[in-house]
Amino acid sequence: MKRFLVLDSFRGLCALALIVHHSHIERSITQLTFFRNASQLVGFFFALSGFLLYRRYVGSLSTQQQLGEFMISRTCRVLPLHAAVLLFFIGFECLKLVLERYGLSLNYPAFSGDRGPAEILPNLLLIQAWWPGFNALSFNYPSWFISVEFYLCVLFALLMFTLPRLARLLFALVCAVAFMALYKDLEPVPRNVLWGASCFFAGTLTYRLYARLRDSVPGPVLASVLEVGILGLIYWIMTEGEPPLTIELGLLFCIAILIFAHEAGIISRLLALRAFPALGRLWLSIYLTHAAVIFVLATALTLAARFSGYALLVDKPGDTAGTVVRYLSTGTALNDNLLLLLVVVAVVVVSMLSYRYVEAPGIRFGQHWRRGTLFRRRKDDLPVERV
Repeated sequence: MKRFLVLDSFRGLCALALIVHHSHIERSITQLTFFRNASQLVGFFFALSGFLLYRRYVGSLSTQQQLGEFMISRTCRVLPLHAAVLLFFIGFECLKLVLERYGLSLNYPAFSGDRGPAEILPNLLLIQAWWPGFNALSFNYPSWFISVEFYLCVLFALLMFTLPRLARLLFALVCAVAFMALYKDLEPVPRNVLWGASCFFAGTLTYRLYARLRDSVPGPVLASVLEVGILGLIYWIMTEGEPPLTIELGLLFCIAILIFAHEAGIISRLLALRAFPALGRLWLSIYLTHAAVIFVLATALTLAARFSGYALLVDKPGDTAGTVVRYLSTGTALNDNLLLLLVVVAVVVVSMLSYRYVEAPGIRFGQHWRRGTLFRRRKDDLPVERV
């Protein structure tokens, strides 16, 4: 089955943009409006997941065995890496607990606030984003996306299995209701769940439209105009639009997926070069590990500032009233941007390791589980299947 290399590349680039968004380095490009609003790019992840899953599983979830294989595949796709990063954060809290007994305290007490013990089980079960009583941003805060997407995938599979003739209509209905609820800001469903549902099921509808237009590939000139135009519009909305931008960008992301799925324009040719799809292969590892890398760096600078006397951290008011955001700061714009480059490189290196030793083995484990070859598996006998 053909891979959409350009869409994979975009997923990797969006993951890099989220590193910049979450880095909070005072005089760097993290303060540009586009990167300050880059959290909206998660909507692209949702939409592309819906697009790719519908393409992969339409007509292939009609039996209990196929449904079971789907669940195994999705679980082994995300849970090993998610659990590994969660274990890292729990281990760090344990280290803080030991240090506190010796009189050395960091920013916050161990296992307090959004890293309280009560948040461990919801994170492990990937339900932290679904219930208002849980903290969706606890421990590894980017994992709220995995929490929402995982159970949207379950809903997708159950509708395809139980109501195959009505599934397309139900996808459209869920998408429309979720967008309407976002527009009306309805309670009590968490906004991130509505955001994910609207974009995810809009992605399934986008694939249906792509399938109808698949043979109507635009010429290179028209395709290039469309590609530049949709990216320019997305950039304009993200930099000039009035928040929240969720609905507008969700729809624009679907249009972008429809355009770039044809891979016919000049930007598509650029993004099909080897380096970009390779980055796209790492997108999930980048997304799930980047907060941990930033956290380790911020902790190291906190300790350096404490023992050296240099002011390497600056607290500033957040976008929400009453909140404070801690920025890393070296004192000059050049050094701050070099620090950001260091963060990005460190995240990519860590992601390469986590992909090789956690994510890819987890995917292969799921493949062998589905095939009944768990006890005969070899690490290099199956290509890694990713959706």
